Amino acid sequence: MKLVKQTQKGFQYELDREDADSLRFLVKQFPLTAFSPVDVSKTDCGANAVEREKLVNESLRAHRKELKRKARSLMLPEKFRTLDGKQFFRLSLGARETMLQILNDIRVESWRILGEPEEPDVNIFGLSKEKFKYYHFMRLAGYFEYHFLNLEEERG
Repeated sequence: MKLVKQTQKGFQYELDREDADSLRFLVKQFPLTAFSPVDVSKTDCGANAVEREKLVNESLRAHRKELKRKARSLMLPEKFRTLDGKQFFRLSLGARETMLQILNDIRVESWRILGEPEEPDVNIFGLSKEKFKYYHFMRLAGYFEYHFLNLEEERG
């Protein structure tokens, strides 16, 4: 995967078929886990805290739903163009930020499912089949994050 064009409107990346298929597959997995309500405060249990917690969770749920919709729209066929066996993927500036957020969410959710290991290279031989899948999601999301963040600096 490499950046081939950057303008004020956005970015165009060249991907081989395997990378394009992997990116589409990975983004379709989002979100990896069901929404889990969060506790706003462990010490404040008053009526205002309950209301704040309800508002925060409603906002987070709505944001996650919108991000899922955006994830699907990022993978629409018209975002990809095939030429000479390569696929070219276009992203606007805002869509690139959304893509990075989705990939980061996938990477972090996978890391949590793996038990939040301190070392990124967990012992893959000790993983169950289900957790092995999340190990690969975590690594693949990191691969794409790296390229979406750094390729424009490597051009030249």
